Amino acid sequence: MARFLSDAWFDELSVGAERRAAQRDHAGDAGDAGDAGTEQGTKPEQAAGDGRAPELVVEVIADGAPEGEVRYQIVMELDGPRLVSRREDFWPAHVELRAGYSTLAGIASGELSAIDALSAGLARVSGNIAALSANEPGIGGLDLLPPAVRAATTFE
Repeated sequence: MARFLSDAWFDELSVGAERRAAQRDHAGDAGDAGDAGTEQGTKPEQAAGDGRAPELVVEVIADGAPEGEVRYQIVMELDGPRLVSRREDFWPAHVELRAGYSTLAGIASGELSAIDALSAGLARVSGNIAALSANEPGIGGLDLLPPAVRAATTFE
């Protein structure tokens, strides 16, 4: 089992994203676009197939993780969201979400909603809030953690 936000955990997300992409490509042959999924990292120039910058980039900053501060990005594109964990693959962020490790672990495990964390002051959002609001339909109810990865994750 991989610990939440560890390198092994990001690797598990990457492997899952590759599988979903292969399934999506196969389903695309049958006319079904499928789910966009997540991936560990894609070069920025490869991220948007048409060379455009993503619609929205949310940089998540986890304070107090066992490894220290951990940063990753949720990149919203036309074909859906991706998770990017390698800093060399980061885009300039429109929005930052900062929270403690235990808060983000609660959100990822499903024990806490992001709205409840924000309302309770356990998480803070800064940056271009208008960009966040404009993309609300694409991020409302967004769950980047596939059930199989969630089940195989420790949230200590």
